[in-house]
Amino acid sequence: MKYPQERDASAEIARIALQKLAPHSASLNPMSFAVWYEHVSGINPVLSGAMENLLRAHPKLNDEQIEQLYTEHVSECGSKVQMSLREDLKQLLGKLNQLTSNADRQTTEYGNTLHDFGERLKDDVSASELDMLVKDISKDTDKMHVSMQEMHDELEASQQEVGRLNKEMEILKGAAMTDPLTGVLNRRGFESNAEDLFSNTELSNGKGHCLLMLDVDHFKHINDTYGHLLGDKVLAAIANTLKIKVQGQDIVGRLGGEEFAILLPNTNLDGAFAVAEHIRQAIERGKIRRLDSNADIEGITISIGIASRKKNEKLESLIERADKALYTSKKEGRNRITIHD
Repeated sequence: MKYPQERDASAEIARIALQKLAPHSASLNPMSFAVWYEHVSGINPVLSGAMENLLRAHPKLNDEQIEQLYTEHVSECGSKVQMSLREDLKQLLGKLNQLTSNADRQTTEYGNTLHDFGERLKDDVSASELDMLVKDISKDTDKMHVSMQEMHDELEASQQEVGRLNKEMEILKGAAMTDPLTGVLNRRGFESNAEDLFSNTELSNGKGHCLLMLDVDHFKHINDTYGHLLGDKVLAAIANTLKIKVQGQDIVGRLGGEEFAILLPNTNLDGAFAVAEHIRQAIERGKIRRLDSNADIEGITISIGIASRKKNEKLESLIERADKALYTSKKEGRNRITIHD
């Protein structure tokens, strides 16, 4: 879902978006609104980056600039891309099928021609007839060579096309596994990456894996007090902190609502606790600025639960144990870390 906000949050975003776009010279049309809505909501970081760069050079955006931002960063092209990919793949398969058919036909014809030449050689032939036969064989062989070279060139072009389609499919796959609000993996993406990690024997023979489950403290109070837009901004800021604090093979995901997870491969409990503490302190020290008043909001904290993966333990079980540790952190006062025994 491209716009995950509920009604109250979307209403607040819409109000601020209209407030932001009003001073600009661009028309007050749905295109302008969509650009500003996605910028204000924070669900499109690439758009926001491009927009902020543009605003530094052009404080008043015009229709042409808005249209460019919309076309490059907002236009809903996912379904069109999928349809285009299916059509491209269909055409590619048709081309390969035709190439195969042509190659089969030409090979059969060449084989029949060689057979005819062989039959002719069974009879007594004169020197001139033999010379003519050799020329015919050479001519048909050259023809076959040219045909095979053309097919080789066609196959190389098809291989490049397959590579392009594969890259586009990877982009679509990445979009399907990414949380649009925060830019980290969604639950589906997190589980998929975790299962891949667990099945990788090279990465499973080290210190083991640890899972961190993180939850924003008093998130409902944040939404109720400051509005859903700030709540979304808090989630995006926390996700950005998580991405900064992890590295390499570490897997970060938003499992739903205000709950995040980090899977740390080849990390023992001491290492996992150190990572968790760095994250907890960074978020505790952080500030979130309100878009409507530019006021800073402080005091946002998270609670964390940690569990170390047992031998051959399933992800579901590991999440359940880390969740229990997270619940303990919540129960004992929040803004703290608990390790599951």
